[in-house]
Amino acid sequence: MADIQFDRELIETMMNAVEELVAVIDRDLHIIYQNETFSRKYGVCIGKKCFACRGRSEPCEDCLILDVLQDGKPRSAMRDVRLPDGNILFFEVNSVPLKDTHGTVIGAMEVARDVTQQIRLTQECYTLRREIARKAQFENIITQSKKMKAIFKVIERVASTTSSVLISGESGTGKELIAKAIYANSDRKDKPFVSVNCGAIPENLLESELFGHVKGSFTGAIRDHIGLIETADKGTIFLDEVGDIPLNLQVKLLRFLQEGEARRVGDTRVRKYDVRIICATNRNLEQAVKDGLFREDLYFRLNVIPISIPPLRERMEDIPLLANHFMQRLCDEHNRGVSGISSRALKTLMDYSWPGNVRELENTIEYAVHLTDEGQPIRVTQLSPKITGIHDVTEEHLKHLSIEGFIKQTMLALQSDHTEDDISAILGISRKSLWDKRKRLGIKRPGRSR
Repeated sequence: MADIQFDRELIETMMNAVEELVAVIDRDLHIIYQNETFSRKYGVCIGKKCFACRGRSEPCEDCLILDVLQDGKPRSAMRDVRLPDGNILFFEVNSVPLKDTHGTVIGAMEVARDVTQQIRLTQECYTLRREIARKAQFENIITQSKKMKAIFKVIERVASTTSSVLISGESGTGKELIAKAIYANSDRKDKPFVSVNCGAIPENLLESELFGHVKGSFTGAIRDHIGLIETADKGTIFLDEVGDIPLNLQVKLLRFLQEGEARRVGDTRVRKYDVRIICATNRNLEQAVKDGLFREDLYFRLNVIPISIPPLRERMEDIPLLANHFMQRLCDEHNRGVSGISSRALKTLMDYSWPGNVRELENTIEYAVHLTDEGQPIRVTQLSPKITGIHDVTEEHLKHLSIEGFIKQTMLALQSDHTEDDISAILGISRKSLWDKRKRLGIKRPGRSR
């Protein structure tokens, strides 16, 4: 068989024949080669920094190329790209080092394959999808917020521990979702997760519900009853509204936290339990301690790892993602054919302060879904008067709203706490388009003279 000469022309022909995106990058992160598939995706980027072709001003988070250049070891990973409408594209990325004859790393080659369709068609991929999307989505927590992503990093670090966690935040911010995310990423994820709302159980029954009771311990105790803490043994218990626990019961909970043991109501036998406690409250427990309504020693026992959930009004960039997520889910649940959310309706959602937070937004979208005709988008007239502040919406009024107006409102809301890359990603436009819109709409970047 004749020898094949692998010259540059033949190699380029081979690289251009594959569907994967192929790029060669030098040690300074400049692209020195790209195949045609890469060019169709990002344009001609020869000589540019590899991250610049994606509209970024700095290397990507968890960049494989940087790791490969540093230690010369190949890397592979799944990467997700979240679109402004909430959809996610998935890529399988492989990065390998390029070395000279002396073994010195002189660059790297990255090969990326779009596997979005395969993942969406494969039901068994749920675990994998959760892992590759965990930076932007933890257990159904949809977000683009830097504050929420910082919380995810805390969860990743503390989930595998047994330390107590105290989650604080306004009503409707999703404290139980955070608790479930901690549980789902912990070593106890295959053990029980027990949730109890301490404020919803009458004070005289709460001790029995938490610790159990024995037959005859009080009127109506006709049989032994296993408490929720015992049910959660080896697993996790979530105490929602922990600030509502009465003082006399706080003593017993403190002993359980200190010793890992407790007694059922009316019992003399002390039982040992292995339970991780996660608590949540919308009250200021520090003030409750000062007011004598909550034990200081219990507060410090519970507040080992504090997590504070920001209200929705402090993460406005999440509103478009959450609204579209709720609309799609509710359409599936109720077999509705709503086509989307109009820009004017989305602007109205962005203008509202959301005192009820994410829960109120979900209820608002559910209301709108039921009022919207099949095949039509949600419009301002389908939103409740409480949200719009308008009780008689007319066509003349709607004429004063525009897509450009919505974009300007969004840019102004985001620019104080987000980079140009973040704003471009949220709006689904390039950095150049963002610059053009700033110029056309007269929006100066923060810190620049007017």
